[in-house]
Amino acid sequence: MRRLPRIAILICFLVSITPVAVPQGSTRLEKVAEGQYLQWQDGHPVTDTAQIWTIWRTNDGYEVEDKLPVDKGVMLMAAMGAALDTKTSPELREDMKNATMKTDISLQLTKDRAIRALILNGKKLSDSKQIEVANCHVKENEITCKGHEGSAHMKNSGQDQLLYPYPFPLLFAEILKQSQPATGQTIPITLAVLEEVKNRLQLAKVSGQLRGEGEERMVVGQYTFDTEKFVLAFNAKNGARQITLWASNQGTAVFAMEDSRFTPGLRILLSQYKKYSEF
Repeated sequence: MRRLPRIAILICFLVSITPVAVPQGSTRLEKVAEGQYLQWQDGHPVTDTAQIWTIWRTNDGYEVEDKLPVDKGVMLMAAMGAALDTKTSPELREDMKNATMKTDISLQLTKDRAIRALILNGKKLSDSKQIEVANCHVKENEITCKGHEGSAHMKNSGQDQLLYPYPFPLLFAEILKQSQPATGQTIPITLAVLEEVKNRLQLAKVSGQLRGEGEERMVVGQYTFDTEKFVLAFNAKNGARQITLWASNQGTAVFAMEDSRFTPGLRILLSQYKKYSEF
């Protein structure tokens, strides 16, 4: 694993910059912020792990775009599957044929920054064809997801929060904004967790807890940030899961995350950030 030199990590906060308009005919009105997350292992940034994201203001809320890094593990599995094609079972060959690699995530948010739509794009490993892996919509009484391999839906109690537990910290911003426990306080939350099981979409209603851990100073390279620390815990189908988040006191900026499913010492950190207008 090759590490980046610290001097290569840039964190820049540019406030009150003239907003950047998008082309006419688009629902986007202006660029609000943009940035990049990197994986850090044992205090050092890891190459080829950048997630580059942009937040746009729209005429009815916000849109978040996140370009995902190449999943080398998935690519290696596809290469091995192709090499051993004649030696694998028909079931495994079918799974490999339908396997996808995620390429980008798009969120549509209300003006209160609640998720109203989540779109997950990718490409098939068998032929590199671009596909829409999931297109989810949060309605008042229902949450629905459609994809290239089936669909899923569940009733919405009005308090359910859609969660796709990919290691993109901004996916958890809604949870932090809607539910901000005080230091030492634990509050219950209900999640609608989107998962893929054998390339098919599943939505599961999951009970979880969000705990406030208080203020914590975070050091990234030569920069220091005062953050609020939160721990999200819930039981997924394959066992208990705990996600730790470091955010601004309003939850609008999520600086870092850890996941109990990560390898020890791995953390996702904000490495670049430009703010063009308030949101």
